[in-house]
Amino acid sequence: MSKKIANLILVSALGCAGFSQAHAASAEEAPRSHLFDENIDFDVGYKGDIIATTSGGNRRGTTYLDNLDLKLTVNAEGLWGWNGVTLFLHGLSNHGGKPNAHYAGTAQGIDNIEVTTNTSKLYQAWIQKSLLNDRVSLLAGLYDLNSEFYVTDTSALFLHPSPGIGSEFAQTGQNGPSIFPTTSAAFRVKAQPTSDYYLQAAVFDGVPGDPNNPKGTHIQFNSGDGALLIVEAAYLRGDHGQAFLSDRDRDDKSLEPFGKYAVGVWHYTAKFDDLLDTDDEGNPVRRGKNSGVYFLAEQSVYREADDSTQGINVFARYGVANSDINRFAHYLHLGAVYTGLIPGRDSDQAGFSLGVAHNGSKYREAQLNEGAVTDHDEIGLELTYRAQVTHWLAIQPDIQYVINPDTNPDLQNATIVGIRFEVSLEQ
Repeated sequence: MSKKIANLILVSALGCAGFSQAHAASAEEAPRSHLFDENIDFDVGYKGDIIATTSGGNRRGTTYLDNLDLKLTVNAEGLWGWNGVTLFLHGLSNHGGKPNAHYAGTAQGIDNIEVTTNTSKLYQAWIQKSLLNDRVSLLAGLYDLNSEFYVTDTSALFLHPSPGIGSEFAQTGQNGPSIFPTTSAAFRVKAQPTSDYYLQAAVFDGVPGDPNNPKGTHIQFNSGDGALLIVEAAYLRGDHGQAFLSDRDRDDKSLEPFGKYAVGVWHYTAKFDDLLDTDDEGNPVRRGKNSGVYFLAEQSVYREADDSTQGINVFARYGVANSDINRFAHYLHLGAVYTGLIPGRDSDQAGFSLGVAHNGSKYREAQLNEGAVTDHDEIGLELTYRAQVTHWLAIQPDIQYVINPDTNPDLQNATIVGIRFEVSLEQ
């Protein structure tokens, strides 16, 4: 798909939202506009980050970067009578500096909206069909794997990229898996027979976008791309499980402390170069076992009241990848978030996290063969506080300390400070 086509789709999406808004303002069209208002959601989200590396890393420096999300969700059942069908369009635009690439120099990144190439694109475009009283759903289209797989809600607070998806998985593939900032075509099936369990699986084009052209949106199926396969199963407690069911299926579990415990397995069908081993002609051995597994757990451990969302949630995430092919053999992330820490600031969140990415032995030996010495681990510490100033504005100061940036012993430990401004508008 060309950038021109992607922009055209975005313009159409904006036009649909504007159309519904214009009709809502007309008294003569009240029944029709009410239909649009109930079945079309248009969300605008803007994040702007000021990030400074104050010591260590590659060099000191400060930069500004931003992220704009435009999301259009259409309830096709309410609008056109398409039973159980939802349509979704998501436009993405990223601009500004490169705080990690130009300054901090870490292996995992320091800001989850930093991109290699500034561009605007159609990021997601999918259709979903719900079946069996919303207990089964099928989805097809451009789809972000990390929107439903390898997700812990508690860790979403942090600015570091790895709380979104583990570094051992994010590093994989020819152009990464289908995650921010580039997605691929996919088909996903999800089943949740009760509020306590779900099982979901998806197949993705193995190479998202066009690795040779990161600007705009590209959908292409080339020989040798293969597919990325993923399966995740989870046990849910309390209101975490309730969030997956329709209103008519909710019960008094919604007041229980929430919890999620999940395991996922992923595999690429294509072959990849071994990091170290070569054949008789000196070419890298091609391996077909680019696979991994991850484990997730999050749990509320303290609530200020039985019916309150204020309190402490903790999370743990651990993943393993094939170290014959990938740099990071495994990854561990732990953290805690307190919602409503300050009296009278019920929606504010304070959080602390620790993330460790471990180099595999083949990667370290390959680097040594090239004359570079590497440490075993890169360790990231993050302390952050998100203040919900109004219903549409949040301000989030953030401090990170990275031990062994890029696992390079020549780089000093890096201190990063920053602040995020987040604006969210919904219609």
